[in-house]
Amino acid sequence: MDNNLQKNRILIVDDASANIKIIGGTLKTDYKISFATNGQDALKIASSDPSPDLILLDIMMPGMDGYEVCRRLKSDKRTQNIPVIFLTAKSEEEDEAKGLELGAADYIIKPFSPGIVKARVKTQIELKKHRDHLEELVKKRTAELVHANEHLQEEISERIKAEDELKKAKVAAEVANEAKSQFLANMSHEIRTPMNGVLGMINLLIDTELTDEQREYAEMTRSSAEFLLSVMNDLLDFSKIEAAQIHLEMVDIDLKAMLEDVVGMLAMRSLKKGLELTCLIEHNVPAYVRTDPGRVKQILINLLGNAIKFTERGEVYIRTSVEHETENSFTLRFEIVDTGIGIPEDRIETLFNYFSQIDNSMSRKYGGIGVGLAISKQLSLLMGGKIGVKSEIGKGSTFWVTLVIEKQKDLTKKKILPIEEIKGLKVLIVDDNETTIKALKEQLISWNCYCDDAKNGNYAIEKLNRSVENKEPFHIIFIDVHLPEMDGKTLGEKISSHVIFKQMAMVLLTPIGYRGDVKKLKEFGFKAFLTKPLKHLQVFDCLKNLRGVGFGPTIVAKPASVVSTIEEDRKKNIRILLAEDNLVNQKLALRLLEKLGYKSDAASNGKEAVVALEKTNYDLVLMDVQMPEMDGFEATKIIRDTKSNVLRHDIPIVALTAHAMKGDRERCLEAGMDDYLSKPIKPDKLFEIVERYLFK
Repeated sequence: MDNNLQKNRILIVDDASANIKIIGGTLKTDYKISFATNGQDALKIASSDPSPDLILLDIMMPGMDGYEVCRRLKSDKRTQNIPVIFLTAKSEEEDEAKGLELGAADYIIKPFSPGIVKARVKTQIELKKHRDHLEELVKKRTAELVHANEHLQEEISERIKAEDELKKAKVAAEVANEAKSQFLANMSHEIRTPMNGVLGMINLLIDTELTDEQREYAEMTRSSAEFLLSVMNDLLDFSKIEAAQIHLEMVDIDLKAMLEDVVGMLAMRSLKKGLELTCLIEHNVPAYVRTDPGRVKQILINLLGNAIKFTERGEVYIRTSVEHETENSFTLRFEIVDTGIGIPEDRIETLFNYFSQIDNSMSRKYGGIGVGLAISKQLSLLMGGKIGVKSEIGKGSTFWVTLVIEKQKDLTKKKILPIEEIKGLKVLIVDDNETTIKALKEQLISWNCYCDDAKNGNYAIEKLNRSVENKEPFHIIFIDVHLPEMDGKTLGEKISSHVIFKQMAMVLLTPIGYRGDVKKLKEFGFKAFLTKPLKHLQVFDCLKNLRGVGFGPTIVAKPASVVSTIEEDRKKNIRILLAEDNLVNQKLALRLLEKLGYKSDAASNGKEAVVALEKTNYDLVLMDVQMPEMDGFEATKIIRDTKSNVLRHDIPIVALTAHAMKGDRERCLEAGMDDYLSKPIKPDKLFEIVERYLFK
């Protein structure tokens, strides 16, 4: 038989013959290739027998573009199950979103790496094979079990046969589960490897001299990357929860800063939909607690992300309060409130089940894999809490979760804000959003400031006049840029034109990413501006700085670089070897080590690492696991072998890897490595582990 007939069939649709030749050349070794240069021909080939197993589809084509081709494919029963991967130069986020909403399985942007194309094609082909196999298996087993049940009472032999079939089905399910776990492990590695480079390079960029605008863009990029990583973590946690492998990592944190970071991560998503996103923290909520911040963030990001996803207009906010307090802990209640589509009452009971959507159309319209709420429920139970929801169709939902959070033992070294510097300030808040007003009031009250509010410009001017008449004028006025009837800038200009208001400092509240004319704002009389969602430290610094005369946004210091606590002369003689095949991750790790003050060399695979260790007496090895020629496990085996030629067989080896599934850590330790650090790598974690093995 012709081997070509056994290959999976790939249809390449592109009006440029050069692109077809390049893509076909990349895939022809492993697949049977056919092609079409327009949409009509593509639809004919797709509906023919045999149909292709996968379609690589360009978007920008004359006559019928790729979006329309995909829509028709997914609406035709003959072709709706064929995976479609868009392969296009259209790189805007909305282009990719549109393609995925139409039912595409993946989206690759030109210019592309042949290796990435092959890997993604292979993944989709394997998924289709696995899906088809499971569907056939389910049909077969269902038919057999129905037949067995019909004759169960008539013949005892049929009962034995049914039991035997159940055993076979169990074996098949275990095989399928193992395949799923392997797929998740591969996906984790393929995503975490580039994400390590993305997040690492962004962190290095943020640690350089940037303008306020550049820093804001970089922070937004980092937030988006972290959000993408959280989706990946949901998939991994699903696997871990199934195997009861979830563990909490308790650390001391600043709770208010963490909550504001969570809201900040989703600020751009809410802004794009025109939603008001607010973080409301009641003034009696403790700032410093001890918990697992990663898991708390994961729960809140899932709930907030869903709220934004299912809300088309209005607002979304998170409200944090203390529900109960003991000598050693707080039970905190987090409520995520939205004005979205609401949830039918008969669907609430199943909402927290795995792979559950309100209906099948939800995943197509809004996306999502249906595990976020189920994982959040399991995590809340693990942290001693509960989770639930109240909802009304067309009016919105309130998801709530309670968590038991430990108190920090020693607060003597915590930095306390010098509220004496702003105590007694009189502040007027001009905003038409009640949640924003309440959130800002809660914060100001905790700092012993007096505050009042107005919903529009005319009412604000009335209150300002009354305060002057009563000889208790406001010191500072927070004004939202978007107000009904009279916008914030116009109100500011009107206030600044009155001599009696001259001593009052105005602060403009703008959406994140606002690019107003700063000089023009100064002419309107504003002394500063802050971006929403507001952060309490920025608000505090703004109030403190407004005692001066400068104009501009509150200055937020860039994140401090990791500061070495080890004497420089101790570091001069230390040599670290990095084994990493990915050039971006290699450069990132070397740069991080350099910033920590260490000398380091790089090897591109395990074989090069072994050769380097035979020539140089290194102090520590950071070893990637998956590398060409020789992987990290084989290299470690050679290093630990006393018969090998390496200079130090007991050198500390730390796995530096994108493998983050259950059992990966144990596998590294069993191979002879001393520790395990998963990607994306955080500078503080790298610093901690290097210090641990160099100066323990």
